Amino acid sequence: MLDDNELLFDELYEKTKDCGRVQFINLLMEKEREKQELKKKLEEKDDFINKLQGTKYRLDKYDYERTMQQKEFIEWLESNLEALEMCDRELILTNNKKEIKAYKEILSKYKEIIGVKYE
Repeated sequence: MLDDNELLFDELYEKTKDCGRVQFINLLMEKEREKQELKKKLEEKDDFINKLQGTKYRLDKYDYERTMQQKEFIEWLESNLEALEMCDRELILTNNKKEIKAYKEILSKYKEIIGVKYE
């Protein structure tokens, strides 16, 4: 069984056995150009992959920060609701009742909008 080097040698031998020196050099130059083009394409693809990885990192970081901000906002709304609801029932004025209702509506709508996952 022939290994890769022997197969390559046989293939090149067949292509060049009837070549003169100039033709052989031209063939080598063509192969060198192809090699350089492939090398350039590979480098471009590597650069593109690196840019994609950088973009993915930034998106992951943004998503994490946004999630933390959403969670923090929900916690803030819930703590304000708790604080208002803990007030002495007799001291709660109509405005406070409206404020509690507004907080509950805001919290409910916000959770609905973001599809809250952390409760």
